[in-house]
Amino acid sequence: MQFNSIGFLFAFLPLFLILYVVTRSWLRGLVMVGGSLLFYGFACSWNPVSLGMLLAVTLITYPVALLLSKRGRGWLLGTTLGILAALLVFFKLFDGGRYLPVGMSFYLFQTAAMLIDTHRGRIAPEKNFLRHSETLIMFPKILSGPLVTPQTLQQQSESRTTGFSNIHKGLQTFVLGLAMKVVVANRLAGFWNQGSVLGYDIISPAFAWLSLIAYALRLYLDFQGYSLMAVGLGRMLGYELPHNFREPYAATGVAQFYRRWHITLGAWFREYIYIPLGGNRKGQLITILNLTVVWAFTGFWHGVGGNYLLWAGILLFCIVNERLWLGKLLAKTKVISHLYTIGVILLSWVPFAIGDWGQMVTFFGKLFGMGGVVANPMDFAAYGGHYVVPFTAGLLLATPLPAFLWKKIKSDLVKDILCLVLFWISVFYIATAAQDPAMYSAF
Repeated sequence: MQFNSIGFLFAFLPLFLILYVVTRSWLRGLVMVGGSLLFYGFACSWNPVSLGMLLAVTLITYPVALLLSKRGRGWLLGTTLGILAALLVFFKLFDGGRYLPVGMSFYLFQTAAMLIDTHRGRIAPEKNFLRHSETLIMFPKILSGPLVTPQTLQQQSESRTTGFSNIHKGLQTFVLGLAMKVVVANRLAGFWNQGSVLGYDIISPAFAWLSLIAYALRLYLDFQGYSLMAVGLGRMLGYELPHNFREPYAATGVAQFYRRWHITLGAWFREYIYIPLGGNRKGQLITILNLTVVWAFTGFWHGVGGNYLLWAGILLFCIVNERLWLGKLLAKTKVISHLYTIGVILLSWVPFAIGDWGQMVTFFGKLFGMGGVVANPMDFAAYGGHYVVPFTAGLLLATPLPAFLWKKIKSDLVKDILCLVLFWISVFYIATAAQDPAMYSAF
């Protein structure tokens, strides 16, 4: 089950919301945990390994968190984190990650943050087991985040309130994310996939560039759409989950791009790896070494293939150069810095998207007019003509304009009508297309 499925939209969500709202506040934790386990069960097709991992992590870390509040338990924290890391590494490496439990990276990172902050004394250990479970496995964020600071989760779980206003605003946000994912991102996926169907060795340079832009927009809108749905669901249930994106394609530097992209994952790496290593407090060389460690972790988090390490290496190289000298040059003109950022990010998506090294090299060649015969020089027009609407929508959604216009609409009635139209268009696309889960659920 995914947020963009008929079963979730017309069965699970309405039934869960009704039960959640009518239940007394002190029992809502039980409803949340039960509903989240049910949702996760459907999401992982009741895979016993996935379910077993989720339950084991939730159960075992409860007494560990209680013990970590006492002094002299650093060894327990280190041992527990080592076990969690070993499990993640095992499932990532075993058979190419084929058996990686759904959402495992996200709930393990959330669990690790809770344990570390408990040991640091930033939060008190959660003595209520239901509340402990709820903050770790609540279904709006279990599959692909967003990652939430333990302090925020603990505070909100104690004071969450629901009501018509929260449900109303949450539904609006959810529908906007749903349409972004289903109506635009999924359509753009068709154009990107067409390139591999035709064969990278015979497509034209124009087709290669258009398909790469389609992939870049699809990746962003797919995950941003999922994140907005998660934020909307959280709002309905009385939680203010953090936003994961802030118009990244409007950035004027690669470092800035990744401060705007998958914000909560970046914050996790900064808080629990970069800063403990020393951050930027120990000189330029140590800072570069710390950035290298963070980006190595980032590459591995996305996958075990060498293509992900190449992707991370490209970005690390650009970020280090921006830090050393290029940033001062880029700061002189926003136009050039923006074009540079878009160019680097687009090219970096090639190894991210194509795991086969031969195919990757062929595609890179096509981008620059190399690589042999072109079967149809006008292939970009022949195939791209079918994607004018999603391309246009995707390009607009990658700018700050839609969010600006949405805030300008003061009438909730107008917003509701727009959301109603978008919802039923989304339902039509869901009903007439194959199920397409969120891309980041694979990580």
